[in-house]
This record gives sequence, structure tokens and C-alpha cells, in this order.
Amino acid sequence: MSDKVDFRVLELLTSRLCHDLVGPVGAVNNGLELMEDDSFGMAADALKLATGSAVQAAATLQFYRIAYGLAGSRLGSDFATLNQLASNYLKHTKAEFNWPNLTVPEGLPEDGGKILLNLIAFGLEMLPRGGVITAHSGEADNRTFVAVTVAGESVAIREEVRYAISEKVDPGELTPRNVHAYFTRFLAQRRGSDLLVNSSVDGHVQLIVSF
Repeated sequence: MSDKVDFRVLELLTSRLCHDLVGPVGAVNNGLELMEDDSFGMAADALKLATGSAVQAAATLQFYRIAYGLAGSRLGSDFATLNQLASNYLKHTKAEFNWPNLTVPEGLPEDGGKILLNLIAFGLEMLPRGGVITAHSGEADNRTFVAVTVAGESVAIREEVRYAISEKVDPGELTPRNVHAYFTRFLAQRRGSDLLVNSSVDGHVQLIVSF
């Protein structure tokens, strides 16, 4: 597999980031407009809306900066920071987030944390009605791994997402809705590994990358 990202993938990842920011940034703007015209006495509510939305936008940007950007390759062993980034990002979603063990396993590559953040974002896509995302890392069979368990009543991997992580995927047919899954597997394969998806237990999906 080539270690170069198709230009279309970069365009789609940019589209995804912008899409995720449109809502909170727009809400900040709406809140500021309401504060300027306080004829209805809604300044306090408008300030709360603008402040909350600004926090959400900042959390999203910080998360994607590490998950997609060059900086993520330097935080592989800083699990405390990665945990905080993921917690802040998921705080504004329907998912509950757990990372019970922040001990960094030996042999974790520099971008292991970056891959884990992408697994978390991938897991979130499977929870349209909410659920629980749990991050894991450790050693098994003489290999280091990072993993995410996704649990919820309506856990599902859409067909377009299954296509994005299949061997027959054509980058030219990717969309903003499944490009993240493709990129997550790309990161794993770039490390000489692959993305393992285990959905053998109802209501649970495991995403695992071993090194």
C-alpha cells in the first residue's frame, strides 16, 4: 500500500472538518447577534449559547488537529493529553467516553495515539442514538495494540463505511460520510498493520490496530 494520501481524501477530510464546525460556529454567530439586539431580554441566554458553542468548536478543532494533523504523530505516549482531547470532543455528542487505563504500552509507535483518536472518531459514527465508547491499549501475543469498544442499542456499521475499509475501495468513490473510516485504515496500514473490526457480539463493535 502506498504511504501517500490521495488528494481526494484530503479534500473530503477538509469537507468533514468544515461540516463539523459549521454548526457550533454558526451558533456562536447567532448568539452574538442576539446579544447585539437585546430587545427581547435574551442577552444571558445568548451569551450561554455563544460560549457553549465556542467551546464545542474549539474542542472539535483541537481533536482533529491531532487526529488528522502532523502534531498527532508526536503525542503517541501522552495519553493524558489524548484522553482530555477525546473527552472534550465527545462531551458535545450523545456518546459517553471511558479510557480506564492510561498506561502507555511498550513498543507503541509515535503515531499510536493518533491512530487511537481516529478509532474513537470512527466509533462515534456507529452511535447515531448514543452509547458508550471505551478506549484500550496494551500488549497481546508479543504485539502492542490500541483499540476501541463501541457499545449501544443501535450500534451499526453502514454499508458505505464497510466499503470504505474493504479491499475493493476506490478513493474516487469516497464521500465525506465514509472518508474517515478509510483514513483510519490507511493510518494502520501505513504502520504495516491493519484495522480489525469485530462485530460478533450484538450491540458491541471492537476496532483494533496491532503493531
